Order: sequence, then structure tokens, then C-alpha cells
Amino acid sequence: MSTSRLDDFEGDIARARDLVGLGQSIGSMTNGLVDSTDLYRAALVQSVASWDRYVHGIVLDRAVDIMLGRLPAGSSSRIGLPLNSVAMLMNASGAAARELAAKSFFAERLATETYQRPDDVAAALAMVGVKAIWSTAFKNAQQAKVALGVIVDRRNKIVHQCDYDPIFPGTVTSLLSSDAIDALGVVSDTVHAIDPYCR
Repeated sequence: MSTSRLDDFEGDIARARDLVGLGQSIGSMTNGLVDSTDLYRAALVQSVASWDRYVHGIVLDRAVDIMLGRLPAGSSSRIGLPLNSVAMLMNASGAAARELAAKSFFAERLATETYQRPDDVAAALAMVGVKAIWSTAFKNAQQAKVALGVIVDRRNKIVHQCDYDPIFPGTVTSLLSSDAIDALGVVSDTVHAIDPYCR
């Protein structure tokens, strides 16, 4: 199932790359008269959303597989379905109805979670049987986690503070197209590194 999740990610990250390209085109067509840096910010935010969606998809797919007995259970962490959902799942008639119910219940439950920060992602993946993802997928796990964490922090600064610089009030923190491209590269490289372990 992770192949379709990787395909979905590729489409999402392509949209982020398109935003960078649009920003570059607008900047060059207007000789810098139009500030296109917000398109770079949107691309960075899109890259983190793409990451979050990818991880959510993997967790959902594997949780359903565990619930239906196709995969062994992961760590002792709990997803926490309400008892009425479990009862409906157990009473569903037929394999297709059970799978649809499991996807529906897990998707609803996971919608309240955010899987962006490296440690949150590791915990979520461990919950569905993918243990020690950072040390497994990367030669230098700490470096990979820091690189992703910097991008998530910048995303949070953009969406929660409009990317204003706290040291120079009223000034937006600079973001070049190369910064956005680098961020998209880190997110994409991270997904490609962990995907083989999430299948």
C-alpha cells in the first residue's frame, strides 16, 4: 500500500515545486517589483503538508492491516477507537465491510493527529510496527531529524506568525527560492528514505 502513498506524495510535492517555479517566474517577469516570496513560503508549507499526509497514509494503511490481522501489532501505543466503533467493526458483515469500517474509523481518529516532527513520526510508525525508523533509514539519524525539524519549525513560523522576524519587528524573515527548493529536497529525500521500511 505504501506505493500509492508514495505516488500521492510525489503529486503533492510536485505542487510545491510548481509554487516555487511560479514564484521564480513572477519575480523575473516583474523584475522584482512584485514580491513573490510568499509563493516560496506556500511551497514550504505544502512540503510539510505533503509529509504529514504521507505519514498519515502509512499509519492508516498499517493500522487497518493490523486490525484485520494482515500485519502483527506494533508497539503498545494505542490509537484509541471508541468501543462503539470497535463493536461496529466486529459486527461488520464480510471482509470488504470490515475493511471499509476500519479505514473509516481509523481515518476519523487519526485526523486529530499531526505527524510532522521527527519524534512524533517515529512514535506513530512504531505504533503500527515500523520501529526505529530514523536509525534504520538514515546513517546519521540525528542529522536527518534536525534537517526535517528545521523545516517544520519554519513552517510553523510561517503559518502561526506570518513569518515575521522576532528580532526586527515588522520585518518578514527572508526566504529565497533556493531555500524553498532545499526544504522540498529534504522532505522528499526523507520520504524516499523511509518508504522502503513502511511497505
